[in-house]
Amino acid sequence: MRKLLLSIVAASMTLAACNAQSGYKVTGTIEGMPDGKAFIANFDGTKLDTLAKSDITNGAFEFTGKVSEPTGAFIMVVGQRFSLPIMLENANITVNAGQAGLNVTGSEGQKIYDQFMALNMSIQQEQQKLMPEFQAANQAGDQAKMQEIQDQFQKVVEAAQAKEAELIKANPDSYVSTFVIVSGMGQMEYEQLKEKYALLGEKAKATAHGKAIAAQIAKLESTAIGQIAPNFTVTTPEGESISLYDIKGKVKLVDFWASWCGPCRGENPHVVEIYKEYHPKGLEIFGVSLDNNKEAWVKAIADDGLVWKHGSDLKGWQSAPAKLYSVTGIPHTILLDENNKIIAKNLRGDELKQKIAELLK
Repeated sequence: MRKLLLSIVAASMTLAACNAQSGYKVTGTIEGMPDGKAFIANFDGTKLDTLAKSDITNGAFEFTGKVSEPTGAFIMVVGQRFSLPIMLENANITVNAGQAGLNVTGSEGQKIYDQFMALNMSIQQEQQKLMPEFQAANQAGDQAKMQEIQDQFQKVVEAAQAKEAELIKANPDSYVSTFVIVSGMGQMEYEQLKEKYALLGEKAKATAHGKAIAAQIAKLESTAIGQIAPNFTVTTPEGESISLYDIKGKVKLVDFWASWCGPCRGENPHVVEIYKEYHPKGLEIFGVSLDNNKEAWVKAIADDGLVWKHGSDLKGWQSAPAKLYSVTGIPHTILLDENNKIIAKNLRGDELKQKIAELLK
């Protein structure tokens, strides 16, 4: 009887193993998508890694494969600026996308991800709600109203970020939490990313995405506030080499910008005013351009009256200094003291002026 019972248990275990999902099958439709080629790609924080490919016909597709561990991924279509985030597990997953939105079933992780996306959607909706009012204030030149709207929106962002932190705390070892952090870490400064990473469990930190977050933290640490700014060398408009350390001043402003950047050009008159007022007191500015067209760069310097030192390697977003300082958006400012210690980052407008005034009082 004992041997019979053991045989039944063994048979049941074998049957369960045979019935277990050995890989994933992702089927679905994308409304209005032309025929072509689609693929599923995993994002590791720096690049996309293709996991599976499929034809897409009449909007329908089917991917099959296997992942060693559940992961966040994107369905993308060749030649289209289009991506659908899905939580990929070894399961049968159905994806339907259309005017009604995105519906994913069969993935347990997607249920958690949808909660994160609801927070992101609340921010987007509030931004859309406030944008007409902000644009009207901008056209009227009402700086006080513009600041009021910006403060209002900032409170919405902070509230959503607090809820996101609570979700990560509730799911510390979920691969979904690591995917959400990886997807947004390119826009995060050192302290913010470090705080989010601290919310993860050890299991999550050991995953591929967890390791990518740790690597990004290590990279950001080298240019965090309080660190000595790493030196770099670029070429001036006159064709001479110039390094960050060549610039001498009691306070140094490193200004990453480009001639094609509307917000940068809009900020330039304010920076010119700051320079005129505080250069006699010890302020120096080093403009580092993400241009790849020398003529456009030189013309913008002249047109905007940027009389301080400038340099660029004319590689656009592949700029070596921009990569060194993890610049993902411009204008991007860094304030240094006379010993090249980083004092502050990403200050603009009145905040930038107030900080410089404080340092040079």
